[in-house]
Amino acid sequence: MGLSVMPVEVLKMYNAEMMGTNDGSWAESVDLTRLIAADNEMELIDDSIFPDVTADDLAAEEDGNGNIFGGLDTIDLHGNLLISLPVGLRQLRLLTSLNLTNNRLANNCFEVISQLTSLRDLKLANNLLYGPLDPSVSNLQNLEIFDIHGNNVSTLPTNFGNLERLRILNLAENSFELLPFGILSQMPLTELNLKKNKLAKTLIEDDVEALPKLQSIDISCNQITHIVAPGTTVSLPALYQLSASMNRLKALPDVSSWSSLLTLTADENSISEFPEGFFSLEKLRHVDFSANDIRIIPPEIARMDNLAMIRLSGNPLRDKKFISATTEELKDALAARLEPPPPYDDVTSTAHTIAAAIADDAKASESPTKEVAPEEGEHDSRSDMDDFATPPTSAPHSPARSRSHTLSSQTWPIKNGGLLDRSGTQSSSLHPVVCSKIAAATRVTEIQLHHNLFATFPESLTFFANTLTALSLAHNKLVGETYLPEELELPALRELNLMNNHITSLAPLTANLRSPQLEKVDVSLNRITALPTDLRVVFPQLSVMLIANNHLIELDPESIRGLQVVDANNNDIAHLNPKIGLLGGNGGLRQLDVSGNRFRVPRFSVLERGTDATLRWLRGRVPVAEMASWKEGQGEGGQGDFDDDVD
Repeated sequence: MGLSVMPVEVLKMYNAEMMGTNDGSWAESVDLTRLIAADNEMELIDDSIFPDVTADDLAAEEDGNGNIFGGLDTIDLHGNLLISLPVGLRQLRLLTSLNLTNNRLANNCFEVISQLTSLRDLKLANNLLYGPLDPSVSNLQNLEIFDIHGNNVSTLPTNFGNLERLRILNLAENSFELLPFGILSQMPLTELNLKKNKLAKTLIEDDVEALPKLQSIDISCNQITHIVAPGTTVSLPALYQLSASMNRLKALPDVSSWSSLLTLTADENSISEFPEGFFSLEKLRHVDFSANDIRIIPPEIARMDNLAMIRLSGNPLRDKKFISATTEELKDALAARLEPPPPYDDVTSTAHTIAAAIADDAKASESPTKEVAPEEGEHDSRSDMDDFATPPTSAPHSPARSRSHTLSSQTWPIKNGGLLDRSGTQSSSLHPVVCSKIAAATRVTEIQLHHNLFATFPESLTFFANTLTALSLAHNKLVGETYLPEELELPALRELNLMNNHITSLAPLTANLRSPQLEKVDVSLNRITALPTDLRVVFPQLSVMLIANNHLIELDPESIRGLQVVDANNNDIAHLNPKIGLLGGNGGLRQLDVSGNRFRVPRFSVLERGTDATLRWLRGRVPVAEMASWKEGQGEGGQGDFDDDVD
């Protein structure tokens, strides 16, 4: 608003002559609890606005107006030009949250702030703090959140451990060269941000055995060579995210005790091998070891079932083919190395293996499988998928075949249940003559085209339009917004899998795909930045949207309204809209997965309790009027549904 002083209307709002305006009355007046004056141009706040007088002395003044701000519990003055604070702030005994980010405050501001002993949340980011942090900050013994990123602070005071309730500490973008982890380990820290400091050599030099409550730590953009001294370890049982990019790390310690770890980012370091205990991390989903010195990839990675993405580009790998391989392809290749070949001199074992294979082939030939002699290349099907959304890729790809093979010498098998499997055949199109013959001879309900070279939806799918209910084009060459250039009618389609392509938008689907019965869409592992808001308008039956591992920057409540399952893990969502909480309830959102994103609230402690807890937390941040309307729509009474969790 560009205000340089506090408006007179605010200062006189409790005066008697103001009570009759705007349909207000004295009986309706309540104490002011929040003061938001952010993004203005205030350099000073007059002492008369916050009088340095106790509440008892003010009450004794018969002609006084009292302190209109005496009941404040929240003050937000970020984005101003403040160079000092009024002394009278120390009289605000109920104040719990103070945001002074992006001002011009120096170290002397703690003369006032240190007396606000009721504070639980203090933000002083991007100010002019410098040198050692003022020891008086330790007076704030109720403090839970402390943010001083973007200053020039160099050390913490020796009495910093007096902050016995501190959970979140943000020291990023300062001048710290060393931190007292002996003190920090005794505090209930769950989040620690040390990004862009001057930390060097060993991060934790003290004799620290564990940080039992730490859930997230960011030490990126420093000059750290070791997290702990070589040969030692530190227990981090609650840690779910470690960011250590752009350091000089030579190795990571034993991570066996980091059992909750979900995301490990350590790109642009000098790490030469996977840390000890890495393969025991059952919950690990996202790993970035790109631009390091790793040469050998252990095959045990294939056993890490929950690992959804691992980046190893920029390493001097012995197997160069792994540099550009996807995570799924990498795990498939490594899985083959876990199975040792049979001994060459064990004739009996080999004979038994061959006999078993012949018997299996004989049984397969006797099974009621229909085969159509088409006019295109032969392929021996290898897909017996129960759920197309997670296609198996452990079998080796079929070798590329010569184009000189005649169409008449090939067969496309149709399996029981109407499954046409053309996966892994290096195909980029479906021959219309072949498709028309198959459609005339049998009822095809499912088509598997994953692991091929398709750049667009094949037009020949229209031959199966009336019967096709499931289609997979996963692991193909679908790019950008060009993968469905023309209208395609598949009225019976219920499930569509487009995972692991290079799609940037779902607009072609909503514009050109005519599938009113579509219920499930899997577009995981693509490059989608936003969901269209008309998904449910175009696909009224849609209930499941899997869009994990993309580049979503927001999750618009309107884009997922009406869906029952949404998986948006590992995206770039910076803020979770509280109105998403209103999508729950009767017939609404049943499963919401949003971990591994950029937003800081709700915190992992809320997310890990499941969808109901997350939606309750979000509803607690929705305006009361909208919440009441939602409750009325749910047929609830007047009982509250707000989640009281403090995060």
